Order: sequence, then structure tokens, then C-alpha cells
Amino acid sequence: MYERTLEVIDQLTTDNTVKSIINSINNNQMKSKLWLVDKARPFIEMIPEPTICVAAGWYGHLAGMMRDLTYGEIVSYDMDENCEVIGKKLQKGKNITFKTKTMQDFEPWNYNINICTSCEHISQEDIDLYIKKMKPGSLKILQSNNYVKIKEHINCRNNLDDFVKDYEPQRLLFKGTLKLSEYERYMVIFI
Repeated sequence: MYERTLEVIDQLTTDNTVKSIINSINNNQMKSKLWLVDKARPFIEMIPEPTICVAAGWYGHLAGMMRDLTYGEIVSYDMDENCEVIGKKLQKGKNITFKTKTMQDFEPWNYNINICTSCEHISQEDIDLYIKKMKPGSLKILQSNNYVKIKEHINCRNNLDDFVKDYEPQRLLFKGTLKLSEYERYMVIFI
């Protein structure tokens, strides 16, 4: 159904924003986000008054899902200014703050939960620097994948062990692989 929808959209418009919005809710994207919420829930429920930051949050779908886990502040940011404008409309009424920032410019210190599901799009050096800016003891949730067919995927991993190795000195709470139709998604949750 999703593939057919994309075919029809390709026939109707060349608007890349419309295509991006549709892509943001494809089956693999939604499965990955639901998996994160399911696996992170027990850890988040142990944090009094969770505040959540979603880095490279695209249109805020994950931030919207996280709203069920906290009444605290949730911010979703992305370097694409369209994500802020569209995200505010898509997540209207969910009390989510949207910002247009790069990972290098955003300060995650005030949040006790920091999430990035787009590690394949970000250099490892930038991810490491971002983690260093986080409050000590904050919960960190990262996802990447082995989907090398996309040019913008500059930091894919071969397997879960390849992804985990960069976070081993941390207190690892969860590591796992989600098998999807064309690739695997990897996730780590650590303090």
C-alpha cells in the first residue's frame, strides 16, 4: 500500500516536501519509532518528571509518541526549517516545542532524556561531541542502520556490535536489532 501511494504521489507532484512528509511515516519509520517507545518505556517511567529532546527529529512524529510518556517538556529539533513549520502543524495540540538547529548548535543539557534516531545521517565525531554536551546521568537513546543505499547515510553500521562499540564505556541498558524489509535498525539505550 505504501509503495503504491508513493507511485501515485510521484505521478501527481514533484514537490519533495510532500514526498518527505509521506516518507516520514513509512512502515519502516513507524516500526522503528514504535520499537523505541516500547523498549525505552521502562527506563523513562523510572525518571521523575522526564524532559525529552529529540535530535534530528524531522516532523516530530517520535516526539508526538513520547508525549504519552511524560507531561514534561519535549523538544524536537532539526536543521531543516521546514521541519519546524510542518512539525508544529502535524503535532498541533501535543505541547511539543520545535526548533530549527543543528546538532552542533543545540544545547541538550536541560533534558534528562536525549534521543537521536538518525545517527546514520551524522558523523560519529558530531555524535560524540553532542553526547559530551549532555547532562551526566541523562538517558541516551540512539538508532542507526545498515541501509547504505541512501547517499545521505554517511554513518551506517555493519551490525549491532559495530554500532555498540562506540558507546561501550557508557552504562548500557539496552542494545537490539530490529529487522526491517530492506535493512536492520540498531538501537542502544545507555546512561
